[in-house]
Amino acid sequence: MASSQPPSSTGSVTGFGGRPPRLPEVVAERLQRDLLERGLRPGDRLPTEPQLVERYEVSRTVIREAGRILEQRGLVDIRPGRGMTVSTPDGSAVARHYSLMLGMNTTTFQQLMETRLIIEVEVAALAAERRTAADLDELRASLERAEGNAQDYQVCLEEDVRFHEILTRAGGNPFFSWFMDPVNTCLRESYRDEGSYLASLPQTFAEHRAILDAIAEGDPDAARRSSREHLNRVISQAEDLVPAPEET
Repeated sequence: MASSQPPSSTGSVTGFGGRPPRLPEVVAERLQRDLLERGLRPGDRLPTEPQLVERYEVSRTVIREAGRILEQRGLVDIRPGRGMTVSTPDGSAVARHYSLMLGMNTTTFQQLMETRLIIEVEVAALAAERRTAADLDELRASLERAEGNAQDYQVCLEEDVRFHEILTRAGGNPFFSWFMDPVNTCLRESYRDEGSYLASLPQTFAEHRAILDAIAEGDPDAARRSSREHLNRVISQAEDLVPAPEET
């Protein structure tokens, strides 16, 4: 790992709002840099707490708080008796931030859907060019399971989100999933009107089928068009699918 010189509170690290960083933040930045420089992979263990205390010449409390900072960033997992291990990146930390923004009413469902529209339309076009046979099998299975459980809100919602997650992976670029999976997670949490959602399912099934057919045929223009039509329709029904919170 990097040199054992005690961490300094000066340098490029800055705290929230430009304030001087606290010592745990400085240590977290050092740990993150060391993790990347060593090329650690998901599942690899970091040094033990006593080793980190000695290496950075700080207290156990500082090491523990630095670990929590990295855990919130989604970089490490912390488990009793095992210490810190490198986590598998999954975008969950980003999803929590998106959900918080929606919950605090600093953003709207329509804005989230606009973000999804801009990204996913082009992802669908790439999926038509790059999809594998396995991708097509997964898309078909997801759609068929939803259609076979059209009165089951939970099953249909899960398969709805799953369909879009598979489509994103079929685009063949891991960054697409990093952008879109947190959005899909927020969508799963945002739908609150079960009746409106179930009533819209015939349209959803037809639109998903059109997207699937275009991807299966390897037609980027049709995939782009079908995806845009689907997402624009969902945006137009946003007020029914996700009612605005009542003012108090």
